[in-house]
Amino acid sequence: MTTNQLTTAIANTLTQHFPNIPILPQTGTSSTSGISYRLLSAQLTRERSDRFVQSHTFEIRWLEKDSIPATLPDELFEALETIDVEGTPYRATELRWETENDTSRMLVYYTMRTTKVSESAATMQQLEQRPTALKAAKE
Repeated sequence: MTTNQLTTAIANTLTQHFPNIPILPQTGTSSTSGISYRLLSAQLTRERSDRFVQSHTFEIRWLEKDSIPATLPDELFEALETIDVEGTPYRATELRWETENDTSRMLVYYTMRTTKVSESAATMQQLEQRPTALKAAKE
């Protein structure tokens, strides 16, 4: 699964759960209403030669800072706890609503383990045995 697939799944999930609210990727330009989302970090850590841990952190913001609905944190928790990424459900490992400098946001963490499929080595087809001079002399 790619970071882009996960980001698209979050946007789709927010759109489904909040159909009457604009869902926008957070960019340098500011909008006056709706919900914005952005990827804060993505990390790929090798556990073993073929196993990796992928971690993604997303930030979700309500753009009207002075009129945040009281139920918004619970609605975001419900919407983002499990998301569907191209038919596969992914569960958040942590969802955190926080307020810093009068700005509220939700941080959502998704962590998954992946395995790199290595190319299969060619197996030995058949071992041919021929008598050697040494072996033939003993027989």
